[in-house]
Amino acid sequence: MTAPNTASADVSLRQFLSRLSVEPMALAEFLQDPRSVIKRFALDEPGRTALTHGYELQMWELLLRLPVTPWPEADGAANGQAAGSQHGSLTVVGTGIRTLGQLTAEAIAWMKVSDTVLYAVVDPVAEEVIRTLNPAGALSLMGYYVENMARDLTYEAMVNHIVSCVKAGQRTCVALYGHPGIFAYPAHEAIRRLRREGFQARMLPGVSAEDCLFADLGVDPARTGCQSIEASHFLLFDKTIDATSALILWQVGAVGDNTYHSGRYKLDAFPLMASKLSDVYGGSHVATVYEAAILPGMVPRVKQVAIENLTPDDVTPASTLYVPPSKRRVLNRELASRLGLYRDRRKR
Repeated sequence: MTAPNTASADVSLRQFLSRLSVEPMALAEFLQDPRSVIKRFALDEPGRTALTHGYELQMWELLLRLPVTPWPEADGAANGQAAGSQHGSLTVVGTGIRTLGQLTAEAIAWMKVSDTVLYAVVDPVAEEVIRTLNPAGALSLMGYYVENMARDLTYEAMVNHIVSCVKAGQRTCVALYGHPGIFAYPAHEAIRRLRREGFQARMLPGVSAEDCLFADLGVDPARTGCQSIEASHFLLFDKTIDATSALILWQVGAVGDNTYHSGRYKLDAFPLMASKLSDVYGGSHVATVYEAAILPGMVPRVKQVAIENLTPDDVTPASTLYVPPSKRRVLNRELASRLGLYRDRRKR
């Protein structure tokens, strides 16, 4: 079989995918009926063949304008067929920390085309967007939160609800605040159970509080390394913390409390957490209490406090704690020299 001829006056694969990337509603249509969108946008024959059959190698060759490898034998698992499946499925998306600007086109598309959109968000803008995109299928999961109830019981109820929708044959979308895979047990557990039973289930990335922190505080985690730990886990487990690397503690405003509260959490364990931090980084070392901006025009909350002076009054349930390195890294000069990555200037 010979390679396809890419010369065509129709829309190229690169142009087609670029357009879908910036047009969420067109992407939503594509997810529902890919063949009709391909036809309406006049995608050229090579692009149509590669995309419809999921030929990844040929797609990359078309996108990079390289000679195209001959098509493999069709296996019947065309993208168009998979997208049109009538079986229940699950797609988990994130709404970002600030819905305005951080909600991805792919998340919008899946919320639009799903039969049911189950959501757990704290941002009223996110809720309004979800209900506007899918007024008939949107349903909040926030009702499962009960004051003073253990959160693991709430999460199990959410998992059961999600799984039941998929098993009922519904194309189900779950929309969660921030990144849908960070501190989101219901999403991971629902995906695990459904995949085990043969259902299609996947998660799409979103913007997390950590992503916002890196941007707002000007932190590059690649410079010194970065440890990212939930605050209660940091306190309760014997972990080896490296003071030459940064540390991010999530949910410091709920440390030591595994129940749900609509307001402030019980923080009897907070001094113990601060003491453990002092042991590792030093009491005089300055940490940053951080909260991302949720609405346009707002600025992030950034408060620098010496670890020995940290108190529960410094944090809220939305706070994340960033601790920069307190010690310098030690270079293994011998190994670096052997790898050609270091030259000792003292010998010049």
